[in-house]
Amino acid sequence: MLKPKDIFLLLVVIALTFALVPIGNWANGVVIFDNLPQVINKQIAYQSVTLLATILFLLFLWGVKRKQFREYFKKGNVSAEILPEPIVGINPKPKENWYHFGRNFAIVISAVTAVVIYFQLVRPNGITFGTMLSVLPFTILFALSNAFVEESITRLGVVVVLKGRLRDKTIPLVSALIFGTVHYWGNPGGIAGVIVAGFLGWFLAKSILETRGIFWAWFIHFLQDVIIFSALLAIK
Repeated sequence: MLKPKDIFLLLVVIALTFALVPIGNWANGVVIFDNLPQVINKQIAYQSVTLLATILFLLFLWGVKRKQFREYFKKGNVSAEILPEPIVGINPKPKENWYHFGRNFAIVISAVTAVVIYFQLVRPNGITFGTMLSVLPFTILFALSNAFVEESITRLGVVVVLKGRLRDKTIPLVSALIFGTVHYWGNPGGIAGVIVAGFLGWFLAKSILETRGIFWAWFIHFLQDVIIFSALLAIK
């Protein structure tokens, strides 16, 4: 059962998650380097502010939920046992574990994200492969930061706050609801974005709980962000 302290912490997680939207809107008009495109200036401002906020949030979480924080804020066991979820096709064979499912899911969800981004951003804006390659250094940098920020808040934050208060099967659903909802205004956006991000939020929260670490959650999210930023930064 949730105590007032847990409810407060969960509200902090929700507030930080939804704050990402107005921070992104604010960053639209920021110019830090005159020689760089506006879209890159925006991400420099956005990633800097959100990364700072995330570090402060993690320090706060470490202070109020130290035991749970130490348990999950680490690489974890990337080959841990994965619990079956037949309704979504997770039926591990005797020798299959998180290494196999994490690897395979990274490939599948990356392909799905690429298709969605192609039809939402690449095709309508006439983006070329050469243009995406030209912004690759910024793409990698922003993907590293953004994946860390969003996983720390919407995945690690939810797990640390709710572990021991709700059933392990329920916690990923909370993360899915928060992460999916905010992506209505994100990239990919709309209903498709909500569905893809919601499922991703559920799966990655499950990975943190079962591997007792953030490796798969961060790595899979990083791959998605590489695809997304490759298109976002290439829009002229």
